[in-house]
Amino acid sequence: MALSRDAFVEFGLDAVLTGWNPQAERLFGWTTEEALGRPISDLVVPPRFTGRFWDALQRLQASSGPPGSSRPRELRLLHRDGHELHVASLAYVSGTGSERGVGVLLHDLAEERAAEVALAHAYLHDPLTGLPNRTLFTYRLAYALARGRAMPGMVAVLVLDLDRFKAINDALGHEVGDEVLVAVAGRLVESDGVAEVIARLGGDEFLVLFDGSDDEEKAVSFASRALHALASPIVAAGSEVFITASIGIACTTRAVHEPTVLLSNADAAMYQAKRRGGGTMAVFGEAMRVKVLDRMTTEHSLHRALERCELRLFYQPVVDISAERPIAVEALLRWDHPEQGLVGPNRFIPVAEESGLIIPIGAWVLQEACQQLKHWQDRPGPASGAVEVNLSARQIDHPEIVSTVESILSASGLSPAYLTLEITESALMSDAASALQVLRALKDLGVTLAIDDFGTGYSSLSYLQRFPLDILKVDKTFVDGLGVSLEGSEIVSAVIKLAHALGLQVIAEGVETERQLAELQRLSCDFAQGYLFSRPVPAADLLGVFPAVAAPGPDRSVGRPGST
Repeated sequence: MALSRDAFVEFGLDAVLTGWNPQAERLFGWTTEEALGRPISDLVVPPRFTGRFWDALQRLQASSGPPGSSRPRELRLLHRDGHELHVASLAYVSGTGSERGVGVLLHDLAEERAAEVALAHAYLHDPLTGLPNRTLFTYRLAYALARGRAMPGMVAVLVLDLDRFKAINDALGHEVGDEVLVAVAGRLVESDGVAEVIARLGGDEFLVLFDGSDDEEKAVSFASRALHALASPIVAAGSEVFITASIGIACTTRAVHEPTVLLSNADAAMYQAKRRGGGTMAVFGEAMRVKVLDRMTTEHSLHRALERCELRLFYQPVVDISAERPIAVEALLRWDHPEQGLVGPNRFIPVAEESGLIIPIGAWVLQEACQQLKHWQDRPGPASGAVEVNLSARQIDHPEIVSTVESILSASGLSPAYLTLEITESALMSDAASALQVLRALKDLGVTLAIDDFGTGYSSLSYLQRFPLDILKVDKTFVDGLGVSLEGSEIVSAVIKLAHALGLQVIAEGVETERQLAELQRLSCDFAQGYLFSRPVPAADLLGVFPAVAAPGPDRSVGRPGST
Protein backbone atom coordinates (compact mmCIF):
# COMPACT_ATOMS: atom_id res chain seq x y z
CA MET A 1 0.00 0.00 0.00
CA ALA A 2 3.05 2.31 0.17
CA LEU A 3 2.72 3.18 -3.53
CA SER A 4 -1.06 3.77 -3.41
CA ARG A 5 -2.36 7.26 -4.21
CA ASP A 6 -4.89 6.84 -1.39
CA ALA A 7 -4.38 6.63 2.35
CA PHE A 8 -4.57 3.15 3.87
CA VAL A 9 -5.28 2.35 7.51
CA GLU A 10 -5.83 -1.01 9.15
CA PHE A 11 -7.00 -2.06 12.62
CA GLY A 12 -7.68 -5.32 14.43
CA LEU A 13 -10.50 -6.69 16.53
CA ASP A 14 -9.51 -4.40 19.38
CA ALA A 15 -9.98 -1.31 17.12
CA VAL A 16 -6.28 -0.39 17.43
CA LEU A 17 -4.43 0.79 14.34
CA THR A 18 -2.08 -1.80 12.86
CA GLY A 19 -1.50 -0.40 9.36
CA TRP A 20 -0.56 3.11 8.15
CA ASN A 21 0.96 4.09 4.79
CA PRO A 22 2.80 7.33 3.78
CA GLN A 23 -0.39 8.77 2.23
CA ALA A 24 -2.11 8.32 5.60
CA GLU A 25 0.72 10.30 7.20
CA ARG A 26 0.06 13.18 4.79
CA LEU A 27 -3.72 12.96 5.19
CA PHE A 28 -3.92 12.80 9.00
CA GLY A 29 -0.65 14.46 10.09
CA TRP A 30 0.44 11.46 12.20
CA THR A 31 3.69 9.64 11.40
CA THR A 32 3.52 5.86 11.13
CA GLU A 33 5.30 5.48 14.47
CA GLU A 34 2.81 7.84 16.13
CA ALA A 35 -0.25 6.27 14.55
CA LEU A 36 0.35 2.55 15.07
CA GLY A 37 -1.11 1.41 18.36
CA ARG A 38 -3.60 4.31 18.56
CA PRO A 39 -7.33 3.57 18.79
CA ILE A 40 -9.31 4.12 15.59
CA SER A 41 -11.55 6.50 17.56
CA ASP A 42 -8.76 9.12 17.37
CA LEU A 43 -9.53 9.49 13.68
CA VAL A 44 -13.30 9.76 13.92
CA VAL A 45 -15.27 12.97 14.55
CA PRO A 46 -16.72 12.47 18.09
CA PRO A 47 -20.44 12.90 17.27
CA ARG A 48 -20.08 10.21 14.64
CA PHE A 49 -18.03 7.84 16.81
CA THR A 50 -21.10 5.83 17.75
CA GLY A 51 -22.87 6.59 14.50
CA ARG A 52 -23.74 4.46 11.55
CA PHE A 53 -20.19 4.33 10.25
CA TRP A 54 -18.77 2.90 13.46
CA ASP A 55 -21.63 0.43 13.75
CA ALA A 56 -21.04 -0.67 10.16
CA LEU A 57 -17.35 -1.25 10.81
CA GLN A 58 -18.17 -3.20 13.95
CA ARG A 59 -20.59 -5.44 12.05
CA LEU A 60 -18.09 -5.87 9.22
CA GLN A 61 -15.34 -6.73 11.67
CA ALA A 62 -17.50 -9.15 13.67
CA SER A 63 -18.98 -10.91 10.67
CA SER A 64 -18.31 -14.62 10.58
CA GLY A 65 -18.52 -14.89 6.81
CA PRO A 66 -15.66 -14.85 4.35
CA PRO A 67 -13.61 -11.66 3.98
CA GLY A 68 -15.39 -8.99 1.98
CA SER A 69 -15.77 -5.21 1.48
CA SER A 70 -18.36 -2.57 2.31
CA ARG A 71 -19.91 -0.22 -0.22
CA PRO A 72 -18.11 3.14 -0.70
CA ARG A 73 -19.02 5.87 1.80
CA GLU A 74 -18.21 9.54 2.33
CA LEU A 75 -16.86 10.24 5.83
CA ARG A 76 -15.83 13.11 8.07
CA LEU A 77 -12.60 12.22 9.87
CA LEU A 78 -10.15 14.14 12.07
CA HIS A 79 -6.75 15.56 11.24
CA ARG A 80 -4.13 15.62 13.95
CA ASP A 81 -4.62 19.39 14.43
CA GLY A 82 -8.39 18.97 14.88
CA HIS A 83 -9.80 20.08 11.53
CA GLU A 84 -12.20 17.82 9.70
CA LEU A 85 -11.25 15.78 6.66
CA HIS A 86 -13.78 14.94 3.97
CA VAL A 87 -12.90 11.56 2.48
CA ALA A 88 -14.36 8.75 0.42
CA SER A 89 -13.80 5.33 2.03
CA LEU A 90 -13.88 1.70 1.09
CA ALA A 91 -13.52 -0.80 3.96
CA TYR A 92 -12.88 -4.51 3.72
CA VAL A 93 -12.30 -7.45 6.12
CA SER A 94 -9.10 -9.44 5.95
CA GLY A 95 -7.79 -12.49 7.76
CA THR A 96 -9.61 -15.06 9.88
CA GLY A 97 -10.04 -15.82 13.53
CA SER A 98 -7.87 -13.84 15.86
CA GLU A 99 -6.04 -12.39 12.84
CA ARG A 100 -9.22 -10.89 11.51
CA GLY A 101 -8.99 -7.14 10.84
CA VAL A 102 -10.41 -4.24 8.83
CA GLY A 103 -8.53 -2.33 6.15
CA VAL A 104 -9.81 1.04 4.92
CA LEU A 105 -8.80 2.92 1.77
CA LEU A 106 -9.36 6.67 2.17
CA HIS A 107 -9.42 9.18 -0.70
CA ASP A 108 -9.18 12.88 0.19
CA LEU A 109 -12.10 14.77 -1.42
CA ALA A 110 -10.69 18.23 -0.66
CA GLU A 111 -9.18 18.65 -4.13
CA GLU A 112 -12.39 17.55 -5.84
CA ARG A 113 -14.46 19.89 -3.71
CA ALA A 114 -12.03 22.74 -4.36
CA ALA A 115 -12.26 22.02 -8.09
CA GLU A 116 -16.06 21.99 -7.87
CA VAL A 117 -16.02 25.33 -6.06
CA ALA A 118 -13.62 26.78 -8.63
CA LEU A 119 -15.76 25.46 -11.48
CA ALA A 120 -18.92 26.92 -9.93
CA HIS A 121 -17.16 30.25 -9.44
CA ALA A 122 -15.94 30.26 -13.05
CA TYR A 123 -19.46 29.47 -14.26
CA LEU A 124 -20.94 32.37 -12.34
CA HIS A 125 -18.21 35.01 -12.63
CA ASP A 126 -16.54 37.04 -15.35
CA PRO A 127 -12.99 35.73 -15.91
CA LEU A 128 -11.57 39.18 -16.71
CA THR A 129 -12.91 41.34 -13.87
CA GLY A 130 -13.91 38.69 -11.33
CA LEU A 131 -17.36 40.29 -11.06
CA PRO A 132 -20.53 38.18 -11.17
CA ASN A 133 -21.58 37.43 -14.75
CA ARG A 134 -24.93 37.54 -16.54
CA THR A 135 -25.93 34.09 -15.22
CA LEU A 136 -25.40 34.94 -11.56
CA PHE A 137 -26.98 38.38 -12.01
CA THR A 138 -30.05 36.75 -13.58
CA TYR A 139 -30.37 34.33 -10.65
CA ARG A 140 -30.11 37.12 -8.10
CA LEU A 141 -32.53 39.35 -10.02
CA ALA A 142 -35.11 36.56 -10.30
CA TYR A 143 -34.82 35.89 -6.56
CA ALA A 144 -35.17 39.58 -5.68
CA LEU A 145 -38.24 39.95 -7.91
CA ALA A 146 -39.88 36.80 -6.55
CA ARG A 147 -39.39 38.04 -3.00
CA GLY A 148 -40.70 41.56 -3.65
CA ARG A 149 -43.18 40.88 -6.46
CA ALA A 150 -46.04 42.76 -4.82
CA MET A 151 -43.86 45.67 -3.68
CA PRO A 152 -43.37 48.39 -6.32
CA GLY A 153 -40.03 50.16 -6.12
CA MET A 154 -38.41 47.35 -4.15
CA VAL A 155 -36.02 46.30 -6.95
CA ALA A 156 -33.97 48.52 -9.24
CA VAL A 157 -31.64 47.63 -12.10
CA LEU A 158 -28.85 49.85 -13.39
CA VAL A 159 -27.26 49.32 -16.81
CA LEU A 160 -23.91 51.00 -17.46
CA ASP A 161 -22.38 51.08 -20.94
CA LEU A 162 -19.01 52.70 -21.66
CA ASP A 163 -19.08 55.43 -24.31
CA ARG A 164 -16.98 54.94 -27.45
CA PHE A 165 -15.12 52.00 -25.93
CA LYS A 166 -14.63 50.43 -29.37
CA ALA A 167 -12.41 53.34 -30.33
CA ILE A 168 -10.12 52.52 -27.38
CA ASN A 169 -9.86 48.89 -28.46
CA ASP A 170 -9.17 49.84 -32.07
CA ALA A 171 -6.66 52.57 -31.29
CA LEU A 172 -4.79 51.06 -28.33
CA GLY A 173 -5.44 47.33 -28.69
CA HIS A 174 -7.58 44.80 -26.83
CA GLU A 175 -5.02 44.30 -24.04
CA VAL A 176 -5.30 47.97 -23.11
CA GLY A 177 -9.07 47.68 -23.47
CA ASP A 178 -9.06 44.79 -21.00
CA GLU A 179 -7.01 46.86 -18.54
CA VAL A 180 -9.57 49.64 -18.82
CA LEU A 181 -12.44 47.20 -18.15
CA VAL A 182 -10.70 45.84 -15.05
CA ALA A 183 -10.08 49.40 -13.81
CA VAL A 184 -13.72 50.35 -14.45
CA ALA A 185 -14.90 47.28 -12.54
CA GLY A 186 -12.69 48.28 -9.61
CA ARG A 187 -14.06 51.81 -9.57
CA LEU A 188 -17.65 50.56 -9.66
CA VAL A 189 -16.99 48.32 -6.66
CA GLU A 190 -15.36 51.23 -4.84
CA SER A 191 -18.41 53.39 -5.64
CA ASP A 192 -20.77 50.83 -4.13
CA GLY A 193 -22.84 51.53 -1.07
CA VAL A 194 -25.74 49.10 -0.84
CA ALA A 195 -25.85 47.33 -4.21
CA GLU A 196 -26.93 43.71 -4.10
CA VAL A 197 -24.84 42.69 -7.13
CA ILE A 198 -22.40 44.45 -9.46
CA ALA A 199 -21.94 42.32 -12.59
CA ARG A 200 -20.28 42.50 -15.96
CA LEU A 201 -22.76 41.62 -18.67
CA GLY A 202 -20.07 41.28 -21.33
CA GLY A 203 -18.13 43.61 -23.59
CA ASP A 204 -18.21 47.09 -22.04
CA GLU A 205 -21.60 46.74 -20.30
CA PHE A 206 -22.14 46.36 -16.55
CA LEU A 207 -25.26 45.63 -14.47
CA VAL A 208 -26.05 46.61 -10.90
CA LEU A 209 -28.93 45.27 -8.79
CA PHE A 210 -30.56 47.03 -5.83
CA ASP A 211 -32.96 45.10 -3.64
CA GLY A 212 -34.68 46.90 -0.78
CA SER A 213 -36.47 50.13 0.05
CA ASP A 214 -35.79 53.44 -1.78
CA ASP A 215 -34.02 51.56 -4.56
CA GLU A 216 -34.41 54.28 -7.19
CA GLU A 217 -32.75 56.77 -4.85
CA LYS A 218 -29.94 54.29 -4.13
CA ALA A 219 -29.47 53.55 -7.84
CA VAL A 220 -29.31 57.25 -8.75
CA SER A 221 -26.86 57.87 -5.93
CA PHE A 222 -24.68 54.98 -7.11
CA ALA A 223 -24.84 56.26 -10.71
CA SER A 224 -23.67 59.71 -9.59
CA ARG A 225 -20.74 58.21 -7.69
CA ALA A 226 -19.85 55.95 -10.61
CA LEU A 227 -19.86 58.81 -13.13
CA HIS A 228 -17.68 60.84 -10.78
CA ALA A 229 -15.30 57.89 -10.29
CA LEU A 230 -14.92 57.42 -14.04
CA ALA A 231 -14.13 61.11 -14.58
CA SER A 232 -10.50 60.56 -13.56
CA PRO A 233 -8.24 59.14 -16.29
CA ILE A 234 -7.37 55.45 -16.21
CA VAL A 235 -3.70 54.55 -16.62
CA ALA A 236 -3.36 51.54 -18.92
CA ALA A 237 -0.13 50.36 -20.56
CA GLY A 238 1.53 53.61 -19.51
CA SER A 239 -1.10 55.78 -21.20
CA GLU A 240 -3.88 57.88 -19.74
CA VAL A 241 -7.27 56.80 -21.04
CA PHE A 242 -10.34 58.96 -20.55
CA ILE A 243 -13.66 57.14 -20.43
CA THR A 244 -17.27 58.10 -19.80
CA ALA A 245 -20.38 55.98 -19.40
CA SER A 246 -24.08 56.10 -20.17
CA ILE A 247 -26.29 54.78 -17.36
CA GLY A 248 -29.91 53.67 -17.44
CA ILE A 249 -32.02 52.93 -14.36
CA ALA A 250 -35.36 51.12 -14.09
CA CYS A 251 -37.44 50.17 -11.04
CA THR A 252 -40.25 47.72 -10.44
CA THR A 253 -43.81 48.96 -10.60
CA ARG A 254 -47.15 47.20 -10.16
CA ALA A 255 -47.10 46.52 -13.89
CA VAL A 256 -43.39 45.72 -14.20
CA HIS A 257 -42.07 42.82 -12.16
CA GLU A 258 -40.54 40.51 -14.77
CA PRO A 259 -36.74 40.32 -15.26
CA THR A 260 -36.80 40.75 -19.05
CA VAL A 261 -39.09 43.79 -18.87
CA LEU A 262 -37.08 45.44 -16.10
CA LEU A 263 -33.80 44.90 -17.96
CA SER A 264 -35.35 46.14 -21.20
CA ASN A 265 -36.53 49.31 -19.45
CA ALA A 266 -33.10 49.94 -17.95
CA ASP A 267 -31.54 49.34 -21.36
CA ALA A 268 -33.93 51.84 -22.97
CA ALA A 269 -32.99 54.42 -20.33
CA MET A 270 -29.30 53.77 -20.99
CA TYR A 271 -29.76 54.42 -24.72
CA GLN A 272 -31.61 57.60 -23.84
CA ALA A 273 -28.56 58.71 -21.83
CA LYS A 274 -26.30 57.78 -24.76
CA ARG A 275 -28.42 59.84 -27.16
CA ARG A 276 -27.89 62.82 -24.87
CA GLY A 277 -24.19 62.55 -25.61
CA GLY A 278 -23.08 60.04 -22.97
CA GLY A 279 -21.46 60.65 -19.63
CA THR A 280 -24.84 60.90 -17.93
CA MET A 281 -27.77 58.87 -16.57
CA ALA A 282 -31.47 58.49 -17.36
CA VAL A 283 -34.27 56.96 -15.29
CA PHE A 284 -36.99 55.00 -17.04
CA GLY A 285 -40.39 56.66 -16.64
CA GLU A 286 -43.87 56.80 -18.16
CA ALA A 287 -42.89 58.95 -21.15
CA MET A 288 -40.04 56.60 -21.91
CA ARG A 289 -42.35 53.60 -21.49
CA VAL A 290 -44.61 54.96 -24.23
CA LYS A 291 -41.59 55.45 -26.49
CA VAL A 292 -40.35 51.94 -25.79
CA LEU A 293 -43.75 50.44 -26.61
CA ASP A 294 -43.87 52.45 -29.82
CA ARG A 295 -40.35 51.32 -30.69
CA MET A 296 -41.24 47.67 -30.01
CA THR A 297 -44.32 47.95 -32.21
CA THR A 298 -42.33 49.64 -34.95
CA GLU A 299 -39.56 47.03 -34.78
CA HIS A 300 -42.07 44.18 -34.91
CA SER A 301 -43.77 45.65 -37.98
CA LEU A 302 -40.45 46.53 -39.59
CA HIS A 303 -39.40 42.88 -39.46
CA ARG A 304 -42.25 42.12 -41.84
CA ALA A 305 -41.93 45.22 -44.03
CA LEU A 306 -39.25 43.75 -46.27
CA GLU A 307 -40.97 40.42 -46.87
CA ARG A 308 -44.29 42.17 -47.44
CA CYS A 309 -42.69 44.58 -49.94
CA GLU A 310 -43.82 47.65 -47.96
CA LEU A 311 -40.60 49.65 -48.42
CA ARG A 312 -40.42 52.20 -51.22
CA LEU A 313 -37.66 54.30 -52.74
CA PHE A 314 -38.32 57.92 -53.65
CA TYR A 315 -35.82 59.99 -55.62
CA GLN A 316 -34.82 63.64 -55.35
CA PRO A 317 -32.74 65.25 -58.11
CA VAL A 318 -29.36 66.86 -57.53
CA VAL A 319 -28.95 69.89 -59.79
CA ASP A 320 -25.85 71.45 -61.32
CA ILE A 321 -26.20 75.06 -60.15
CA SER A 322 -24.30 76.63 -63.03
CA ALA A 323 -26.19 74.76 -65.76
CA GLU A 324 -29.40 74.33 -63.77
CA ARG A 325 -29.81 70.76 -64.90
CA PRO A 326 -30.09 67.50 -62.93
CA ILE A 327 -26.96 65.37 -62.85
CA ALA A 328 -27.90 62.82 -60.16
CA VAL A 329 -30.69 61.62 -57.90
CA GLU A 330 -30.62 60.74 -54.21
CA ALA A 331 -32.49 57.57 -53.23
CA LEU A 332 -34.64 58.19 -50.13
CA LEU A 333 -36.38 55.44 -48.21
CA ARG A 334 -40.07 55.48 -47.29
CA TRP A 335 -42.27 52.89 -45.59
CA ASP A 336 -45.71 52.31 -47.08
CA HIS A 337 -47.25 51.16 -43.79
CA PRO A 338 -50.54 49.25 -44.23
CA GLU A 339 -52.20 51.20 -41.39
CA GLN A 340 -50.25 54.46 -41.06
CA GLY A 341 -49.70 55.20 -44.74
CA LEU A 342 -46.42 56.62 -46.00
CA VAL A 343 -43.98 56.81 -43.08
CA GLY A 344 -40.86 58.99 -43.23
CA PRO A 345 -37.39 57.66 -42.35
CA ASN A 346 -37.16 59.64 -39.09
CA ARG A 347 -39.86 57.38 -37.67
CA PHE A 348 -38.26 54.02 -38.37
CA ILE A 349 -34.57 54.39 -39.33
CA PRO A 350 -33.44 54.87 -35.67
CA VAL A 351 -35.31 51.68 -34.75
CA ALA A 352 -33.73 49.85 -37.68
CA GLU A 353 -30.31 51.09 -36.52
CA GLU A 354 -30.73 49.93 -32.93
CA SER A 355 -32.24 46.56 -33.85
CA GLY A 356 -29.76 45.74 -36.61
CA LEU A 357 -32.51 45.63 -39.25
CA ILE A 358 -30.69 48.44 -41.04
CA ILE A 359 -28.30 45.82 -42.49
CA PRO A 360 -30.86 43.92 -44.62
CA ILE A 361 -32.87 47.10 -45.25
CA GLY A 362 -29.76 49.00 -46.33
CA ALA A 363 -28.80 46.18 -48.68
CA TRP A 364 -32.29 46.28 -50.22
CA VAL A 365 -32.08 50.07 -50.71
CA LEU A 366 -28.70 49.77 -52.42
CA GLN A 367 -29.88 46.95 -54.67
CA GLU A 368 -33.12 48.71 -55.61
CA ALA A 369 -31.38 52.02 -56.35
CA CYS A 370 -28.70 50.42 -58.51
CA GLN A 371 -31.24 48.38 -60.46
CA GLN A 372 -33.42 51.46 -60.99
CA LEU A 373 -30.55 53.57 -62.29
CA LYS A 374 -29.42 50.75 -64.61
CA HIS A 375 -32.99 50.54 -65.91
CA TRP A 376 -32.93 54.27 -66.67
CA GLN A 377 -29.58 53.94 -68.37
CA ASP A 378 -30.83 51.10 -70.57
CA ARG A 379 -33.83 53.02 -71.90
CA PRO A 380 -33.62 54.87 -75.24
CA GLY A 381 -32.36 58.42 -75.06
CA PRO A 382 -29.71 60.10 -72.92
CA ALA A 383 -28.13 57.95 -70.25
CA SER A 384 -29.03 58.75 -66.66
CA GLY A 385 -26.71 60.39 -64.13
CA ALA A 386 -25.47 59.03 -60.81
CA VAL A 387 -27.52 57.74 -57.90
CA GLU A 388 -26.74 58.63 -54.27
CA VAL A 389 -27.43 56.10 -51.52
CA ASN A 390 -27.05 56.70 -47.78
CA LEU A 391 -25.00 54.35 -45.60
CA SER A 392 -25.66 54.30 -41.86
CA ALA A 393 -23.08 54.02 -39.10
CA ARG A 394 -24.24 50.44 -38.46
CA GLN A 395 -23.63 49.55 -42.11
CA ILE A 396 -20.16 51.11 -42.06
CA ASP A 397 -19.32 48.94 -39.02
CA HIS A 398 -20.62 45.77 -40.68
CA PRO A 399 -17.75 43.48 -41.75
CA GLU A 400 -19.40 42.60 -45.09
CA ILE A 401 -20.28 46.13 -46.26
CA VAL A 402 -17.59 46.25 -48.96
CA SER A 403 -18.41 42.81 -50.36
CA THR A 404 -22.13 43.68 -50.25
CA VAL A 405 -21.62 46.82 -52.33
CA GLU A 406 -19.39 44.95 -54.75
CA SER A 407 -21.84 42.07 -55.25
CA ILE A 408 -24.83 44.40 -55.75
CA LEU A 409 -22.97 46.43 -58.36
CA SER A 410 -22.02 43.23 -60.14
CA ALA A 411 -25.55 41.80 -60.04
CA SER A 412 -27.16 45.02 -61.29
CA GLY A 413 -24.59 45.64 -64.00
CA LEU A 414 -24.19 49.26 -62.87
CA SER A 415 -20.76 50.81 -63.24
CA PRO A 416 -19.30 51.87 -59.85
CA ALA A 417 -18.66 55.32 -61.32
CA TYR A 418 -22.41 55.99 -61.23
CA LEU A 419 -22.87 55.14 -57.54
CA THR A 420 -22.34 57.71 -54.78
CA LEU A 421 -22.37 56.48 -51.20
CA GLU A 422 -23.25 59.06 -48.56
CA ILE A 423 -22.00 58.73 -44.99
CA THR A 424 -23.03 61.15 -42.26
CA GLU A 425 -20.42 63.18 -40.47
CA SER A 426 -21.34 61.66 -37.09
CA ALA A 427 -21.05 58.11 -38.51
CA LEU A 428 -17.55 58.84 -39.78
CA MET A 429 -16.31 60.44 -36.60
CA SER A 430 -17.79 57.95 -34.11
CA ASP A 431 -14.94 55.60 -35.04
CA ALA A 432 -12.80 57.51 -37.50
CA ALA A 433 -9.94 54.99 -37.72
CA SER A 434 -12.23 52.08 -38.58
CA ALA A 435 -14.33 54.20 -40.97
CA LEU A 436 -11.18 55.28 -42.78
CA GLN A 437 -10.33 51.66 -43.63
CA VAL A 438 -13.85 50.96 -44.89
CA LEU A 439 -13.95 54.11 -47.03
CA ARG A 440 -10.61 53.30 -48.63
CA ALA A 441 -11.89 49.81 -49.51
CA LEU A 442 -15.10 51.26 -50.97
CA LYS A 443 -13.10 53.82 -52.90
CA ASP A 444 -11.02 51.01 -54.39
CA LEU A 445 -14.26 49.64 -55.89
CA GLY A 446 -14.55 52.85 -57.93
CA VAL A 447 -17.59 54.40 -56.23
CA THR A 448 -17.93 58.07 -55.30
CA LEU A 449 -17.96 58.99 -51.60
CA ALA A 450 -19.80 61.90 -49.97
CA ILE A 451 -19.91 63.19 -46.42
CA ASP A 452 -23.51 64.06 -45.54
CA ASP A 453 -24.95 66.60 -43.07
CA PHE A 454 -21.60 68.36 -42.80
CA GLY A 455 -21.41 70.82 -39.92
CA THR A 456 -23.80 68.97 -37.60
CA GLY A 457 -21.16 66.73 -36.00
CA TYR A 458 -17.66 67.23 -34.72
CA SER A 459 -15.37 66.59 -37.69
CA SER A 460 -11.66 66.81 -37.20
CA LEU A 461 -10.08 68.63 -40.16
CA SER A 462 -7.10 66.29 -40.00
CA TYR A 463 -9.40 63.31 -40.47
CA LEU A 464 -11.41 65.12 -43.14
CA GLN A 465 -8.20 65.44 -45.14
CA ARG A 466 -7.42 61.74 -44.73
CA PHE A 467 -10.85 60.43 -45.76
CA PRO A 468 -10.98 59.55 -49.50
CA LEU A 469 -14.01 61.77 -50.07
CA ASP A 470 -15.27 63.34 -53.30
CA ILE A 471 -18.29 65.36 -52.17
CA LEU A 472 -19.27 67.41 -49.14
CA LYS A 473 -22.99 68.00 -48.55
CA VAL A 474 -23.88 71.13 -46.58
CA ASP A 475 -26.69 70.49 -44.10
CA LYS A 476 -30.05 72.25 -44.56
CA THR A 477 -29.71 74.03 -41.21
CA PHE A 478 -26.89 76.13 -42.72
CA VAL A 479 -28.63 76.61 -46.08
CA ASP A 480 -31.67 78.04 -44.24
CA GLY A 481 -29.52 81.00 -43.17
CA LEU A 482 -28.52 82.00 -46.70
CA GLY A 483 -29.74 85.46 -47.61
CA VAL A 484 -31.23 85.87 -44.14
CA SER A 485 -28.14 87.07 -42.32
CA LEU A 486 -24.57 87.91 -43.18
CA GLU A 487 -23.40 85.34 -40.66
CA GLY A 488 -25.44 82.59 -42.36
CA SER A 489 -23.86 83.28 -45.74
CA GLU A 490 -20.38 83.52 -44.24
CA ILE A 491 -20.69 80.08 -42.66
CA VAL A 492 -21.73 78.44 -45.94
CA SER A 493 -19.03 80.37 -47.78
CA ALA A 494 -16.39 79.08 -45.35
CA VAL A 495 -17.59 75.49 -45.79
CA ILE A 496 -17.52 75.77 -49.60
CA LYS A 497 -14.02 77.27 -49.58
CA LEU A 498 -12.82 74.54 -47.19
CA ALA A 499 -14.28 71.81 -49.38
CA HIS A 500 -12.77 73.23 -52.57
CA ALA A 501 -9.41 73.58 -50.83
CA LEU A 502 -9.59 69.88 -50.02
CA GLY A 503 -10.52 69.03 -53.60
CA LEU A 504 -14.15 68.26 -52.79
CA GLN A 505 -17.26 69.28 -54.65
CA VAL A 506 -20.17 70.73 -52.67
CA ILE A 507 -23.87 69.91 -52.68
CA ALA A 508 -26.18 72.23 -50.72
CA GLU A 509 -29.14 70.37 -49.22
CA GLY A 510 -32.62 71.70 -48.52
CA VAL A 511 -32.64 74.52 -51.06
CA GLU A 512 -36.19 75.91 -51.07
CA THR A 513 -36.06 79.49 -52.38
CA GLU A 514 -34.69 81.37 -55.38
CA ARG A 515 -32.88 83.63 -52.92
CA GLN A 516 -30.98 80.69 -51.48
CA LEU A 517 -30.12 79.45 -54.97
CA ALA A 518 -28.83 82.88 -56.01
CA GLU A 519 -26.66 83.06 -52.92
CA LEU A 520 -25.25 79.59 -53.60
CA GLN A 521 -24.42 80.63 -57.16
CA ARG A 522 -22.63 83.70 -55.81
CA LEU A 523 -20.65 81.53 -53.39
CA SER A 524 -19.60 79.15 -56.22
CA CYS A 525 -21.39 76.14 -54.80
CA ASP A 526 -21.32 73.25 -57.27
CA PHE A 527 -24.66 71.47 -56.81
CA ALA A 528 -27.93 71.74 -54.93
CA GLN A 529 -31.03 69.73 -54.08
CA GLY A 530 -34.26 70.63 -52.36
CA TYR A 531 -37.94 71.44 -52.76
CA LEU A 532 -37.11 74.35 -55.08
CA PHE A 533 -36.33 71.76 -57.75
CA SER A 534 -38.43 68.79 -56.67
CA ARG A 535 -39.74 66.98 -53.66
CA PRO A 536 -38.70 63.32 -53.38
CA VAL A 537 -40.93 61.39 -55.80
CA PRO A 538 -41.36 57.75 -56.88
CA ALA A 539 -39.25 56.61 -59.80
CA ALA A 540 -42.23 56.66 -62.18
CA ASP A 541 -42.94 60.33 -61.37
CA LEU A 542 -39.34 61.49 -61.62
CA LEU A 543 -39.29 61.40 -65.41
CA GLY A 544 -42.30 63.71 -65.44
CA VAL A 545 -40.35 66.29 -63.49
CA PHE A 546 -37.03 65.76 -65.25
CA PRO A 547 -37.57 63.88 -68.52
CA ALA A 548 -33.87 63.33 -69.04
CA VAL A 549 -31.56 63.00 -66.09
CA ALA A 550 -28.55 63.95 -68.15
CA ALA A 551 -25.53 61.73 -68.38
CA PRO A 552 -22.43 62.95 -66.58
CA GLY A 553 -19.32 63.59 -68.59
CA PRO A 554 -15.86 62.23 -67.87
CA ASP A 555 -14.63 65.18 -65.82
CA ARG A 556 -15.73 67.84 -63.36
CA SER A 557 -16.13 70.50 -65.99
CA VAL A 558 -19.50 69.07 -67.05
CA GLY A 559 -20.79 68.97 -63.53
CA ARG A 560 -20.80 65.36 -62.32
CA PRO A 561 -20.59 65.05 -58.54
CA GLY A 562 -17.46 63.23 -57.60
CA SER A 563 -15.78 63.07 -60.99
CA THR A 564 -12.13 63.96 -61.05
